[in-house]
Amino acid sequence: MGWNVPEAGVADQLQQHNRTLKSAVAGFCVVLALCAIAITATIVYRFIVPPPAADLSPFGVSALPLPVGCIIDYVHAEGDRLILQIGGTDECRRVLVSDLRSGALLGQYQFPPE
Repeated sequence: MGWNVPEAGVADQLQQHNRTLKSAVAGFCVVLALCAIAITATIVYRFIVPPPAADLSPFGVSALPLPVGCIIDYVHAEGDRLILQIGGTDECRRVLVSDLRSGALLGQYQFPPE
């Protein structure tokens, strides 16, 4: 490594470098252990303390368009969406998608007769 020291000092320098290396490795192990503790504590905390529930404000009555003579064939709630399949006559065939949080109609799919 290019040290210009007498032969007697080489052994001392090697010991000093070994101690420095051991200290660096020990410090790195301490940092890794602290990181592992922090990650484990965060995971345990998230399992123990549930996230706060979403604030669902009431929206009253939501009028979804259902033509006269049509019937609701199927209702499915997925996530924050309510999906209604409307059936009956050919003019009635459609799927309504509404928001469960606000009650608003997000859209509809109509299936006109061909």
